[in-house]
Amino acid sequence: MKKKKKKRVQRHLKMKPFLLLMGSILFLALMIYFIFQIRIHNIYIDGNVYLSDYEIIKTLEIKDYPKMMKTSIRKMKKKVLSLDIVDQVKITKNLLGQIKIHIKEAIPLFYNRNNMTYVLSNGKETNQYKFTGVPFLVNYVPENIYKRLIKELGEINQESIQMISEIEYSPSKSGDYVIDDNRFLFRMNDGNQVYINLINMDRMDSYSLIYTILTEKGILELDSDNESVVFKSYKSIEENKKREESEKNET
Repeated sequence: MKKKKKKRVQRHLKMKPFLLLMGSILFLALMIYFIFQIRIHNIYIDGNVYLSDYEIIKTLEIKDYPKMMKTSIRKMKKKVLSLDIVDQVKITKNLLGQIKIHIKEAIPLFYNRNNMTYVLSNGKETNQYKFTGVPFLVNYVPENIYKRLIKELGEINQESIQMISEIEYSPSKSGDYVIDDNRFLFRMNDGNQVYINLINMDRMDSYSLIYTILTEKGILELDSDNESVVFKSYKSIEENKKREESEKNET
């Protein structure tokens, strides 16, 4: 009998899918390598007024344009927020080597003569910057009221703050009895004076409009509970004082 020949089964390796897989792996590896080699090419900064672009770049330690993968957005934010004047920051980067930095700075509120520092709307005190057009706080304010002053001033327009020359803590009293311990006297750059308390601080944003209808210099009272505006000219105050003295002498 003839022996049966065993058929050889040839297993052909499917080359096309294999080559496709290897090509994909190689492409992915090259892409990863390329991404790790991308350096910073462009730095865009906006929103900064008091901070210079150079100071921000120096703080971020990217002035030598390092590789993008060596820059962490979280770490960069932390570095920028360490600057006193910075209130908020948003940082984005892309594969084109671009970093975009949007800064929101705190508002300089006043210069505290008691400790010789500038006070910012974020509650920080600093001497790292020099600000113009900010009022001077001329006397001591109790700590709880001081914190509220910062908060309330931080919520009004910066233009309104720049119209103030001096801030004086001036509680209203009747004899030895304190009626309102949240009252302040603002001496304005235009020569007027404004009495205002913390609860009515937003009325300062109306001062520029009120000023246009005043025909004389004097004292404006914005600390009342109602919406009425009380104004006394320096001339009328002086006349009343002379009249009172005259009546007193006659008696």
